[in-house]
Amino acid sequence: MTAAQLVRVDPHDVQVGLPTRVDIFDEEGQLLLGRGSTVCREDSVERLQEAGFKLAATPQGRSPRRIEPVFQRMAALADTVTQMESTLAAGQGLPSFPFKVQRLAQTVIGCCDEDFNAALAQAYLDHHHPYSVLHHVLVAIVVSVLSRLRGWSDADRVSLSAAALSHDIGALALRQALGQAASLDEEQRQVVREHPDQGVRMLGALGVRDALWLQAVQDHHEHIDGSGYPRGIFLGRHTAGALMAVADGFAAMVRPRPYRDRKLGMAILDDLRLHAGTWYDPSQVEAVATSFGPCHAGSIVRLANGDMAVVTRHLPDRPGQPELMLIAANGDQPMEKPCAIDSTDPDCAIASALHPEISLRFRSMVNKSWGSQGA
Repeated sequence: MTAAQLVRVDPHDVQVGLPTRVDIFDEEGQLLLGRGSTVCREDSVERLQEAGFKLAATPQGRSPRRIEPVFQRMAALADTVTQMESTLAAGQGLPSFPFKVQRLAQTVIGCCDEDFNAALAQAYLDHHHPYSVLHHVLVAIVVSVLSRLRGWSDADRVSLSAAALSHDIGALALRQALGQAASLDEEQRQVVREHPDQGVRMLGALGVRDALWLQAVQDHHEHIDGSGYPRGIFLGRHTAGALMAVADGFAAMVRPRPYRDRKLGMAILDDLRLHAGTWYDPSQVEAVATSFGPCHAGSIVRLANGDMAVVTRHLPDRPGQPELMLIAANGDQPMEKPCAIDSTDPDCAIASALHPEISLRFRSMVNKSWGSQGA
């Protein structure tokens, strides 16, 4: 896309409480808000009207739509989050920080509402971006999915997803230690325990005034039985904190850290259910199980016949038989292109979950399981 293809949005293109009439981009062509999204805050609408662009009309008077698949849009979002985290870690300011994070939150919500399986798979299979970035993105994906199921309003979903994308901002100073050390010393552990409080202070200094956003960050490590931190409060089961807590728990298990491996397959749900009723709201845990299943999208699995496949979509009505794409056969020889297979066929039944790193040597081909969708 070139600058010549972009023109300023019209005031009627984006209005409070109404679906946007066009895709809205920044001046560099980065998608800010997808067509049909609803903006619920007057200040956000004003900023989009002032700084937003749309594709210029064709000679026939129709604006061409440029919609990248969810998989690619989520990868681009991770690039943006990486840049923002690097800027903050360097102690530099980020003008309009709340608005920028809200835009990213809207992108996550839009992607998840369109195809959360593709969004989850991208973050799960991503080996390019830092752990801290992918953890934030994964929490935002889970929060976006669960908040829709629980009936949160559009405005509150943006607040919750913005909180998910910034919930560990108070631990940015420890990013290197958390990402590389085999263990943390006592001083570092104390910083970890205090990072929700520090995060709220940092967000306030960056201009965040959204009470729900700040509360969700404050409470994301609290538990419903009062055993969490930093304050040890008893979380209400239907609060923002309870939603964030289960999303954070899920996201922490699907990515590895030096001091512990990632969990695979049913082990993730087993762990969440083990702490249901103590750490987590049981209904939120079951919502995760229903939405993502025992083998979530992006999972690399071994089949009964020895072939290798990737899960592209969890099917709630048959949780043990998700949609699969064959990616390697005949002794793990990569396919020329992914091929849909029937998981109800006994030969194609899932035998075990594999570490996703096993597919790195043919990662581009794995990505094509989602990359062509919506193109």
